[in-house]
Amino acid sequence: MSTTRGQHLIGKEVGDCLLEQLIGYGGSSAVFLAQPRDSEQKVAVKVFLPRSTMDSQAQKSFYRRFLREAQAASELDHPHILSIYAYGEHQGLPYIVMPYMPGGTLAEYVKLNGPLSLRVAQSYLQQIADALDYAHKCGCVHCDVKPANILLGQGGQVVLSDFGIVRLLQGTSLTAKQSTQTPEMLMGTPDYISPEQALGEPLDGRSDIYSLAITLYYLLAGNPPFNADSSIAMALMHVHEKPPLLGLQRADVTPQIDEVIDKALAKWPEERYQSAGAFSAAFSEAVSHVDNIDQVALINRAPNRRLMGKAHRNGASFEPEVRVKPMSRRPTLLRNILLILTLCVLLMASIATFFVLHSVNNAHPPITPGASNGALAGDILAGDESDWPSSPISRTFFFSSDGRYHIVNKSANAVALALYGTNQFANYLLSVTTSEIAGNKDNGDYYGVVLRSDQEESHYYLFEISAYDGGQYGFWLIDASLSLPVLLAYGPIPSFKAAAGQNNVITVQANGNTFTFFVNGTQIGKSIPDKKTPAFTSGEVGLSVEGDNTEIAFSKMQITKLP
Repeated sequence: MSTTRGQHLIGKEVGDCLLEQLIGYGGSSAVFLAQPRDSEQKVAVKVFLPRSTMDSQAQKSFYRRFLREAQAASELDHPHILSIYAYGEHQGLPYIVMPYMPGGTLAEYVKLNGPLSLRVAQSYLQQIADALDYAHKCGCVHCDVKPANILLGQGGQVVLSDFGIVRLLQGTSLTAKQSTQTPEMLMGTPDYISPEQALGEPLDGRSDIYSLAITLYYLLAGNPPFNADSSIAMALMHVHEKPPLLGLQRADVTPQIDEVIDKALAKWPEERYQSAGAFSAAFSEAVSHVDNIDQVALINRAPNRRLMGKAHRNGASFEPEVRVKPMSRRPTLLRNILLILTLCVLLMASIATFFVLHSVNNAHPPITPGASNGALAGDILAGDESDWPSSPISRTFFFSSDGRYHIVNKSANAVALALYGTNQFANYLLSVTTSEIAGNKDNGDYYGVVLRSDQEESHYYLFEISAYDGGQYGFWLIDASLSLPVLLAYGPIPSFKAAAGQNNVITVQANGNTFTFFVNGTQIGKSIPDKKTPAFTSGEVGLSVEGDNTEIAFSKMQITKLP
């Protein structure tokens, strides 16, 4: 964000307060030091500025929701929640007037002074946990708990700010009524959002507990647990990746402390502590068994993993790219990506699908753009090796002697993705056989099929499966124009073969904006129409693998064009 954003408001009066100095930025806002007309005490005024990607209708919806929920949040009265003096609109821009806290934020403090001691972190955790439990009892979910929203007062006191963007629960006693948000309008900060928040699912107070645990991790480590090049990649890591243990970074963090934080960071809300107070109490109990809790004992950290070289679609001398989940948006690289898991399906009998797949002549040539009649590509893996990325040095993408195409993901924080040349497909029936050669079979080793991708990989659909919990799937819409990926469907795969070395056949029917998925001949869920955005009607197909040291062998990939 440009440092000049909001400068035009300095010297103007907003809500009977003269804006004197720009003191900070938020994701969609600027914070000013201001002088009220009727008081000598300075205040902070937060003005919400429109994002460049918002159209006028989206702005109006955003502003109405903000003002409605700010009204409710202003009724919260707790010693560790920053008060809201006033709120309203100034020339169409929503604003909040709050107390000015000269001590700054915990994020700024840790950045300047390094990680906190266990004793200080315990004190701050207890105060914020008390504030969250109170807010949750009042029917408010904060949705943006992070160090930058925790302000330092005097005498070791902290307060939680930014309750102006809360989510209100059904049955709340506050003035405002429950609001709804779509995944495209998801609020929060990617570094600290919960998995359910990243997926656009319904939230309750347990989402704040996850964010509070990420905040505690930052206070003790000096950095959040995940590192990615884009907000989408960061959100996906919260959904899939297991955070590294704090005990590997600090000598004073015991296994008991790691267990407490690990439980608070569980991917599923029901597996976390059910209240912020319970989380705080468990952490306090674990800390009570540690000596020298006033000292910070950091361990030398290993260097961060880097991306594995440059992608070059048509040159064998270059290593294909392994992208952080998904690729960061760089103006010089027009590469954008994301990834994870999920499913989708159209009403269609598995017997009919198998009949189509096995009765068509494999000798037909690959489908070409603009073809009008149905055609079956032969094995587009073994038959068209030159159209698939190859990395002879790193052995990330390679063909084995039996004609299978192997993708090896060598990083927990990256996704290996390969597209089939520049071949375009519209409506088709696709089948590919998969076999997990190596992997942890946990919730991080997903692999599957990319559908209707553009050449820059800035938009596509992704269907992935995993051996986790006996078989899981996910179906995603990835679009660089959206702040986060859209989860279209996910769930269990009863027909999944989880034993080591077994093959699982993925079948996809893509017809217009509707998708149907099969695993081993059994339809998974219902047919899924993409109604959230104009559907992508054609594009490239590909394969993807994620999960540290996960190796998948793909074979017998066929595509039949549908009318």
